Amino acid sequence: MCQFARGMGSRVFCALIALASPSQAQTKTPVVIELVLALDSSASVDVNEFQLQNEGIARAFRDPEVLQAVDNLRPFGAAIAVVQWGGPGETQVVMPFTLIENARDAKAFGFRVSLIRRWMRASSTSIASGITDARALIESNAFEGNRKIIDVSGDGPNNSGVDLEDARTKALASGITVNGLSIEAEDRHLETYYLNHVIIGADSFVEPANGFKDFARAIKEKLLRELRPLGS
Repeated sequence: MCQFARGMGSRVFCALIALASPSQAQTKTPVVIELVLALDSSASVDVNEFQLQNEGIARAFRDPEVLQAVDNLRPFGAAIAVVQWGGPGETQVVMPFTLIENARDAKAFGFRVSLIRRWMRASSTSIASGITDARALIESNAFEGNRKIIDVSGDGPNNSGVDLEDARTKALASGITVNGLSIEAEDRHLETYYLNHVIIGADSFVEPANGFKDFARAIKEKLLRELRPLGS
């Protein structure tokens, strides 16, 4: 499971996966959705830009529309995790899978996200590694979602690590949808790149952000599309 791990960050990542992994005797907790929010922590993202990603997620989980969407998931709720990704072997779990069953849980989750600090500033942008590591986290956690989604947020194309097409294909084979949030700060064609090379799955989509200051709006809209009740 953790053959991709390199360095201290990935050792911590693998340790968290091991702690989250249920034994064969355990039954996974059913949820409507397992969702990994995968945040770009590559060198192209400066300190302020990274903070805008964190603040955007925190704001989204305080938003009345998102809180209502969470309430609509009852009685099962959602299991949501946050990871930071950059180069190969640098993915870090900064928020383990958390069960969110109601608006109160969502607000608490948003507050915890607001306290997250940047783990590293990677030298490269390996979307493929982010997807691969997020898939491993979904496959090893204690929940079983009717839908399984990886949200990739980033401001540039894949430029290192494992093969991106292979990472996408393996995610799809595991029943995971990959959605994208293209942060178009410098690359105004990034949405097209995400459409063609990042997202995968029957209901996959890209929500573009017009720079990092637009991230909060984009992540809210993205969550509203993803946190939908069973059968919808």
